Amino acid sequence: MNKNHYVILAFIITLLYWTLDAYKSASLYGSSLIDEFLLQTPHTLIFVKLLTAGLIFSLTLAPLFFNKRVQAKTKTPLNEFGELQRIADILFSSLSTKINVVKSLEILEEILHLEASLLFIYNKETLTLYNENEFIKAFFRSKEILPFRATSTRSDVEEFAVNCYLEKRATSELSMKIDKKQATLFAFALQENRSEKPFGNLMLVSHDPTFIEQNRALIEKLTQMLTFALSLAAKKELLQTLNNQYSSDTTSHFDKVLNIINFSKVQEHIDHEYKRHKRYHTALTLVLIDITMLKNLTKIFPAEVVMALKKDFIQLVKKNTREVDIFGKWTNDQFALLLPDVDFRAGQRVAQKLQVALDETKFARVGKISCSYGITSLSPKDTVGSFKARAESALVSASAKEGNAIEVKLQTTELNHNAF
Repeated sequence: MNKNHYVILAFIITLLYWTLDAYKSASLYGSSLIDEFLLQTPHTLIFVKLLTAGLIFSLTLAPLFFNKRVQAKTKTPLNEFGELQRIADILFSSLSTKINVVKSLEILEEILHLEASLLFIYNKETLTLYNENEFIKAFFRSKEILPFRATSTRSDVEEFAVNCYLEKRATSELSMKIDKKQATLFAFALQENRSEKPFGNLMLVSHDPTFIEQNRALIEKLTQMLTFALSLAAKKELLQTLNNQYSSDTTSHFDKVLNIINFSKVQEHIDHEYKRHKRYHTALTLVLIDITMLKNLTKIFPAEVVMALKKDFIQLVKKNTREVDIFGKWTNDQFALLLPDVDFRAGQRVAQKLQVALDETKFARVGKISCSYGITSLSPKDTVGSFKARAESALVSASAKEGNAIEVKLQTTELNHNAF
């Protein structure tokens, strides 16, 4: 029975007493029932009746307060398997590891009635907070802590985190007062089986250490799950980095993952077209393309989703350009489109065509995207360096307009074209 039910029951019982007492007095003194009910008869003891009604109402609500005290002292034992399954469904979902871990910690705070949870990742000379909450904002000046730098301004919680980093214990505890209430900090190291040292630490802040001790087995299993998820994400990131390095190998001239030429091969084409321009006075236009907010997308979505976005984007560009046009990587997150035998006006038309195509396309998981376009054409007075630098300058100007913008820069004039 919830609080509202108790209040309704107390009101009904009190009203029943009031009505029965009025009926008894009306029968005894031969007065009107309404007068007795409204306490308008001379023999009515108003104070006594009000006091009695108040006592009856209060006594009816007594179980409500008693249950609250009992619940405060004895929390319901957790269903360990069910709670771990609930957390695992979130922790190993298809979203990015960062989002999954933070959501899992929020669920942990709920089921263990925690004041806060803190996740630290250990680096060579620093420890970094992985999540963020009000407790962290109150006790930490920065999300990155330098444990080997002596300072007298650290909070007790920061000192405890530093000691956990330095001592590398499997578990640690610290009692302290938070908002004038006694609390306990429990620290659990995140360590792979084959590793000699932990790579992180999970810290729990609780006002009920007994409840935490009762569920220590659940917490230890959760730390194993976190260890696996975080170490797997780190290995995937390392593999992706090595893959990008392999894909960007200047000796291969080809990105085997994205299936396009890389920067060194684009550079070869620019050198070839530059020599052709010098000899035959041919035209050449360079369009640099930057996907808006791509770095933010990499923080939100898994690496495979971002890679799929790049592949789909590359196919869209190839579909909307000529066979003689040369498309490749400029940097890891930027692309170059080399247009032989046309001037900057053709580059503008291609960029506008891509804007329309992107506006009509929804990419898997990501949805619609937009791009910034930096365009320039080769001038008789250009060097290869000045030609490329001007294209990059145009791209920077377009990107500053927060995406979906086209910027044209020529040697003697500058033409600005904002997307509709």
